[in-house]
Amino acid sequence: MSRKKITMQQIANTAGVSKYVVSKTLNGKSGVSEKTRQKILFVAQQLGYFKQAEQQTQDENGNDHSAFVIVVIPERGYQHESQYWGSIIEGLSQEVSERQCGLVIINQDQKIEGMIQTKGLLGIIGVGKISSEKLVDFQQYNVPIVLIDHEEPLIKADAVFTDNYDGIYKMTAHLLTLGHEKLVFVGDTSFSKSFYDRWLGFRSAMEKANLTQNSEDVKIEIPYDNSLSNNFEKWVQERKAGDGIFPTAFVCANDDIASKVMKTLQQFSFQVPEDCSVTGFDNLDISLYTNPPLATVHLLRELLGKRAVSKLIWRKNHLPYPAEKIVIQGELMIRSSISAPK
Repeated sequence: MSRKKITMQQIANTAGVSKYVVSKTLNGKSGVSEKTRQKILFVAQQLGYFKQAEQQTQDENGNDHSAFVIVVIPERGYQHESQYWGSIIEGLSQEVSERQCGLVIINQDQKIEGMIQTKGLLGIIGVGKISSEKLVDFQQYNVPIVLIDHEEPLIKADAVFTDNYDGIYKMTAHLLTLGHEKLVFVGDTSFSKSFYDRWLGFRSAMEKANLTQNSEDVKIEIPYDNSLSNNFEKWVQERKAGDGIFPTAFVCANDDIASKVMKTLQQFSFQVPEDCSVTGFDNLDISLYTNPPLATVHLLRELLGKRAVSKLIWRKNHLPYPAEKIVIQGELMIRSSISAPK
């Protein structure tokens, strides 16, 4: 059976550039930076665009640059939809480049077999929640697998996380020291392991302060999708119409959720932080531009990507060792969205 023809659009999608830039590069035209040109040529080679794709690429000094890493994301465009994931992938790219290797980004619906030449493949890095079936399939390539912000018990894979539990625990403890007792966690704990770990950190801090209650009383479980703001608005309406007991602090699973929570509270004439304190997680740019600026947990997101690459290289030479979990701590960013309760 003949190999399916590789198009410029496929190269553009994989390299993260426009089809126009790919066309200029492959046709030897000017106007493309050397770094971008090398990336496109490498991706084109790995996809089998050139007849000589199986030959190793060497620079003018004779150094072998055929080694490469595959980064798998849940869906196309995933790395561009969030500053959080985009920063992680930027860190991945920088570390791979420093090690003079290539990088190919695919989404989990794309098949490596028949699409990418696996000669020179150093390993596979999964970013975010990749399906169990796909991760099991990756084992056939007999290369190291490193997961970022995810873990899969069905396979042997190293994992890199931020210390989600510790970050939320410290933020919740800070609110408790300010005098808050009516705190609630906002987030979809089924969305990712990070969200679930952040919930555990919140709950542990509450238990230590002897404020243990039913989960329904201290957690707002709202799907993390486009309906979040509407669902939280309904929750506020129901709570106001109920027993009149309203939280004095909302500990949110990330900055995006926190910004929506803050906006909705203000629509109901709650003042932040005078009536309700609000906190986030991730320290995205949005946290500085909310009104008031959002208290959050700062993460070195690029470091997550860099650390995943270094772990992959280490694992390449230490395959028999047990899988490891790397946890990187965050730092509290105390801003004016929190204060002591009335």
